[in-house]
Order: sequence, then structure tokens, then C-alpha cells
Amino acid sequence: MQALLDLLAEMPDYRVGQALAIAAARTTGYSDPFNVEDEALFKTLQQMTTEARDRKRARAPIEDSLEAYLAAKHEGSLSEWLQGLSRWGHRPLVLAAFAVAEPCLGIWEHGVPEDRDWQFHFARASEPDAAMKALRRWLRDPRTPLVPHMDTLRERMRSAELTEDETGGGAGLIRERQRCVAAGRAIVLALEAAVWTPEQATHDIPDEAERQAVKTAGPFLEALGAARAFLSSVPESTEDTVWEHVRRVLLHP
Repeated sequence: MQALLDLLAEMPDYRVGQALAIAAARTTGYSDPFNVEDEALFKTLQQMTTEARDRKRARAPIEDSLEAYLAAKHEGSLSEWLQGLSRWGHRPLVLAAFAVAEPCLGIWEHGVPEDRDWQFHFARASEPDAAMKALRRWLRDPRTPLVPHMDTLRERMRSAELTEDETGGGAGLIRERQRCVAAGRAIVLALEAAVWTPEQATHDIPDEAERQAVKTAGPFLEALGAARAFLSSVPESTEDTVWEHVRRVLLHP
């Protein structure tokens, strides 16, 4: 509890639920704090507090623009950097999620060549490609419907998640299937970031201050989840890889 209070003292814009969700996402890639061991969550909260204090000490006045933010060297975590994009609204976070989902489409479509069933049922499935095409159209015209693509892709992903750990073919094939599932998850989260609305995100939050904090953060958790899924689908990638993808897309949308 003290670790949470220390973080809230350094980050007064955070609310309890938001701080715990961010800490859980940084620890496991998922925003559910009930699925994180207490000790791991405690250490992450402590780390977030230390980072917030370091930022305050090192912060210098810079031009308050998205371009300046993207150009500036960032010493904190990927999570903090992505959350900083929320200062410029909904679209930069959607573009961030899109930036990491785009290369994931190729990973999904490559699939697991040694697993014929996987290739037939998943790698050749049309939903991920259709979803990414719809998202590209949405970035040009936000009136483009995304929910039907998101729903059908979720159905495909549920089937893939049930299949990924099948033992046939050994540990190597399981790892390849898991990479593909992570790639598909990144695409789903990019669509979820795009369809995010303040009303949907806060409809079951009674506390007005927390509602405002969630609205301010925008689809940050979706963008962070997409970045974590990308890192899982491309094991040789690093947080610097994510930064490079996101900066490229945001500077040349």
C-alpha cells in the first residue's frame, strides 16, 4: 500500500485503479492487477515512483509539441513514453498501436510452416489482413467501420489461443504458434485503440476524478498492450525497436 501511495504522491494525475493497471501492464503485459503477484506489483510500483522522481529532477523546459516530444531523448520506460503521447489526444496512441501492429501482420501470415493445420486454419485466414486494411482506411477516414473486423478477428484469435499450446511438434512449434498469437493480439489491440471512446472506457467508473483520469489517458493501455504483444512476437526486438516504429509512423503518418 505504501508503494502505491508514494507513486500517487509523485503522479497526482493517476488514480488508484489506473496506477495499478499500468503497473500490472508493465509487469505482465496485461492490465489486470489481480493476475500479478504482490511482490512483483510492489517492485513495479517502486520502480515507477523512482522514475517519476528522476523525471522531475531531470526535466527541462522544451517546446510543447508532439514533434519535439518525438525528437527528445527519453530516459524513462516505454510505458511512460507511450503514456506521454496522450497529451496530444486519441490519434497518436492509435498510430502508436498501428505502428507495431503493421509488422505483426507479416508474422501472422508467415505462420508456422511446419504445422500444416495451423497454416490452414490461421496463417491463411483473411481476418487479420482485412482488419489492418480497414484500420488504414480508418486512419484516413474515421467513419470507416472497424467493430465488425475487430469482432471477427477476436473470434479467430480465441481459436488460435486454444491451439497455440498443443504439444504436437514439440516446444519449438509451440513457441512459433505463441509468436503468431502475440502478433494477432497486437492487431486486435490496435483496432481496440481506434474504437476507444471516453464513454465506453468510463461507463462503469463511479468516481468522477478517476473518470477524468481515464479520459485523459485515452487508449494508452491498448497501445501499451500492442507494444508488448509486438515484443513477444518478435523476440529479437527491444523497446528501442518499438520507439523506432512508433516515431516513424507518427512523424510520417
